[in-house]
Amino acid sequence: MVDHVLDPIDGSDEAFTALAYSFVTFPDATHITLHVINPTKKRYEGPGYDEGWLSNAKDEAVEIHDTAREMAERRGITLEETATRRGRPAEEILKFVGENDVDHISVGSKGRSSLDTVFVGSVAKTVTRRSPMSVTVVRSVDDDALTQPEQVLVAVDGSERAYEALEFALQEFSTATITALYVIDPSEVFGTTADADSTLETVRQRANTLDSTIQTESERGDPARTIAEYAVDGGFDHLVVGRSGRSGWPRLLLGSVAESLVLRAPVPLTVVS
Repeated sequence: MVDHVLDPIDGSDEAFTALAYSFVTFPDATHITLHVINPTKKRYEGPGYDEGWLSNAKDEAVEIHDTAREMAERRGITLEETATRRGRPAEEILKFVGENDVDHISVGSKGRSSLDTVFVGSVAKTVTRRSPMSVTVVRSVDDDALTQPEQVLVAVDGSERAYEALEFALQEFSTATITALYVIDPSEVFGTTADADSTLETVRQRANTLDSTIQTESERGDPARTIAEYAVDGGFDHLVVGRSGRSGWPRLLLGSVAESLVLRAPVPLTVVS
C-alpha cells in the first residue's frame, strides 16, 4: 500500500491539478509537497541580474506551500511536510526521495515551460525514468471533476513487474473496475494466443488470491499504441504498467513500452517499480 507520497509542485495549474488528483487517489497516505527553486530560470537584466530573484523565489515557494496546505485541509488529507530546495528540479526530487521516507511520487505531466507539447514534460520524464519507486504521472485530468479512478487498465505481459503492477492496482484501486490487458505483439517470439491465455489465467488466479474481481482482455498489435488506444476506447481513467517487461532492465530505466506510455498515455499513468 502507498503510505508516503511525495508531490512535487512548481506553482503551475498543472502541478496543483496533479496535487489534487494525488490527494483524491491516495487519500489514506501522508503527503509531502516539494517545491524546487530552479536557479537556471531566474530573470537576467542587462549585464547583471536581479539580486532579489532568490528572495522572490522563496516568497513564491511559501505561497505555493500555503495553497497546498489549504487544498489538503479542504480534503481532510494529512500534509506531513512542505519542503523547498534549490537546484535542478528532477535531480532535487530524486535526491529528496533518497533522503526521506517516501514510497510513491505523484507528479504533473507538464510544468510551466512554454515549450511543453502534448507529450510529458522533461521533469516528469526524468523522474519516472530514474525513480527507484512507483510514480504516478498525472495528465488529462479535469480539476473540476476530480474523483478516485473508477475504470483502471493494467497492462500485463507475463513479467513479474507486470504482476506487481496488477497487485498495485488491485490494492490501491479496490473500488474501481480493474481490467488486465495482454497485447499480442506479432513481432515478438512471445506473441501468441497461448501466451496471452496463460498470462491472463495467472492474472485471474492472482486476483482471486487477493479476493478481488478482475476483467481480462487481449488484443493484437504494437503494445504501447494498442494499450493507449484501448484506454481511450474503453473509457478508462487510469493506467497502470510495470517498469519493465520480460527482457528486464540492466539499469534503473524504463522498458520501451512503459517509456512510450509515460510519454503519450492519454490518462494518468502509474509506473510500478
